[in-house]
Amino acid sequence: MKRFFSTCLLFWVGIFLLLVGCKKDEVTVVEDEDIVDNELPVRLTVADYNESNTYYLLNDDESPDVYFDSKQRSFLVTQPLQISLDDELNFQIRFYSPRALKGVTIWATIEGYDEEVEFMSLEKIMPFQQLRVPVPFVTTDMTAYTRGGKKILITANPDLTVEDISFRIECDDPYWARLQSIRCKWNIAFGRYSDTQASWKYKMKASHTREAVAIALNMSYMFSSEKFEKALHEFGPLHSNNDRVEIDKHALLTRVLNHRGLVFGYTTGVMGLGGGTTYGMHEVCYLEHYADDKSITETLFHEFAHCVGYGHAGNMTYEQTGPGWITLCNNVYVELSREKELPVYSRRFLHTRKCKNRYFDDIYVASKYIIEDPELDALDGGLSPLRGVTDTGGDDGMPLTFRLDYADVPGATAATFRPKDVYAYGNTLYVVNDADNNYSVEVFNLEPNSMKQHLHSIREWSRGDETETFGGRPNGVTRANGKIYVTHEGSRTEIFDAGDYRFVTCIGTGAWGTGPSQTVHAFDVVLYKGMVAIHDKRYVNFVEEGVLTPGNVAPRLYIRSEHLGEVSAAYGMAVDERAGLLYSTHPSKRIDVFALGDIREGVTLKRVKQLAYRNMPYALDFYKGRLFVTFNGNEKFCEVDPETGDIVKDYTTVGGITLQAPEKFCIRRSTLFIVDRTKDGPCLYAIPTRELK
Repeated sequence: MKRFFSTCLLFWVGIFLLLVGCKKDEVTVVEDEDIVDNELPVRLTVADYNESNTYYLLNDDESPDVYFDSKQRSFLVTQPLQISLDDELNFQIRFYSPRALKGVTIWATIEGYDEEVEFMSLEKIMPFQQLRVPVPFVTTDMTAYTRGGKKILITANPDLTVEDISFRIECDDPYWARLQSIRCKWNIAFGRYSDTQASWKYKMKASHTREAVAIALNMSYMFSSEKFEKALHEFGPLHSNNDRVEIDKHALLTRVLNHRGLVFGYTTGVMGLGGGTTYGMHEVCYLEHYADDKSITETLFHEFAHCVGYGHAGNMTYEQTGPGWITLCNNVYVELSREKELPVYSRRFLHTRKCKNRYFDDIYVASKYIIEDPELDALDGGLSPLRGVTDTGGDDGMPLTFRLDYADVPGATAATFRPKDVYAYGNTLYVVNDADNNYSVEVFNLEPNSMKQHLHSIREWSRGDETETFGGRPNGVTRANGKIYVTHEGSRTEIFDAGDYRFVTCIGTGAWGTGPSQTVHAFDVVLYKGMVAIHDKRYVNFVEEGVLTPGNVAPRLYIRSEHLGEVSAAYGMAVDERAGLLYSTHPSKRIDVFALGDIREGVTLKRVKQLAYRNMPYALDFYKGRLFVTFNGNEKFCEVDPETGDIVKDYTTVGGITLQAPEKFCIRRSTLFIVDRTKDGPCLYAIPTRELK
């Protein structure tokens, strides 16, 4: 929610408020031939907004001294779009709304003119936009169109005052109609509250204030709606005390509508504090009220009941005498949210859970209800984070045949080079080395004239002023979109630039755990349509590829899979691109299958099926729709039916090589690259896929 910069405004921005009054008998009707260059209305598109005219209210960099000052940051719920001409003759729009408003026309009534004139046409007013344009006092005449369709000349006058002009808004956006239907008389502001009382110790952040605006608009709209009034009178009895004397519901609604307002604040140690205009809540309450979040509104309506004068007796807060106010309000609020009738019906308008300007850092929680909507899709790209393109490059090239071992690594011995995983991308081969005390990724050339030429070792790297190494045994490697991903048991996945091998960022903090940025070790990694999947000791963890930028170290996970059972062993993953299924081996003698299309709005990914085996599967990969798996039994390397899991054919002997202890592998550029971890010398084979008949 920071400032929005675009192209500069045209000449009109500097002059469109040079409107001045003239005496009634001086109004000039302009004939068609009397065309002048300076003509109203001013037409502004989104591209016209820039740092000189637009500022975003309540942005993350805004000072608390500003948003806690009600003279600078407050609004009536009946007037979230504020239009004014200040004492310095700046025309100003302030929009307290998490949603944009399309197709806005502003009409001006100017002293000395019979009819209002069309003053400004705005393609879109952006969420929380403050548009301010200074009025230069020059003598410029403007041609304008009146409400009746007359074309008139407005003569400029440097003596224009605030009292000489007023404005009226016209808009046919359905969102505007919802805002206009609000009948509550609440004034909304933001409070710093006590510096000595522990419950008010932590102050609102800007992200909370934006959510407060959403809550205020939603609650005031709901209480103003016919649906709420109907539900209120159809609901069971409401009691203010345990004597079960019923509350007059007509009087209650009147009290709600006429409440003077709410000063939002932030509480800790308690979920909320409310009374009068005091309205404080914990961070979770600001986030979870949406139907497509956790859909929990208890604190919102509990504290509001205090604000309108009710205590803990009866059923207006704690519902001691049966279902009451908070149940009634939640029912209607959720219904209006799911029907997309609330002004701010989805968390996707603000995506505050993705904002780091908060007290708590957490995984993007699952939606209780999914809300589909094209307007939301235009904002965030859609419910599914799978909106990138899988990198399928680097898969071309002639089939290869070779054996690679420690002798191909300068200075290595059988004790210092033990291949664990492999990935080929074009003419570059990446081999994970997990030999004790010699963890590395070795990079080789696959060009015909330089086959197996050693290019580079990733053993240590610089991160700021620090030198880092693999914090645990490395397990997996892949390359996509110019980055190399390496998993290791130090609970991190290191990410390097594929061009210069420099450290870019990492997934995981390096500390074992299940926090929002942590993994429990890290064994294998694959990328699919803009999502990075990392298999750790318990889960498959998902991170959006787009957040993996330099400086954004250990970003939050998007979601985790369901708990898969805690085992340390070799893991492998691969995606069936045609079906959109993720296949993952598990030491408990099974392959787990996930439908990646189910990654929507933070919903925990669950297995759609499991394939069971008598031996432990190590790794797997797809080749032209065929699924291949390595095992620790007598059948070492097999083709498997991806539907049933049945072994189709045993390829333990392939291309004249009898595999002894194969583990991880990849099939690319018409070649099977497979690690064989024999006791007498771990090595890697390159075998043409024509052998997989």
